Amino acid sequence: MTEAVLLWERDKSVSKTRYNLTPFAISLNELPPSDSRLKPDQRHLENGEYEMANAEKLRLEQLQRQARKLQESGWHRKDEDGCYLYIGGYWEAREKRNWDGIPDIFGQSSGSPLCLVEE
Repeated sequence: MTEAVLLWERDKSVSKTRYNLTPFAISLNELPPSDSRLKPDQRHLENGEYEMANAEKLRLEQLQRQARKLQESGWHRKDEDGCYLYIGGYWEAREKRNWDGIPDIFGQSSGSPLCLVEE
């Protein structure tokens, strides 16, 4: 058997919250509106509402297709091969909690949602 080697040790200087969470762990709960953990179809699925989950999934897919057509976000640009390249800005927006200009791909915020367009 080989000798044990310490690979990682937590930083003891980081202050903890009442529930023993680090500030970083708490910041993970501050999600951009496009985070997949906010998908309404997942909520329906978790509640056993399978028909509603499927209908919502189809609605979201249509909204996402439309958003993709409009998507030259501040964080990505399309190159000559049609691939999206990250150009920066996400971490700065996250730090400022500024999600202005981010498409509402779930169609639920009080902002102006995307409209379905028949093709």
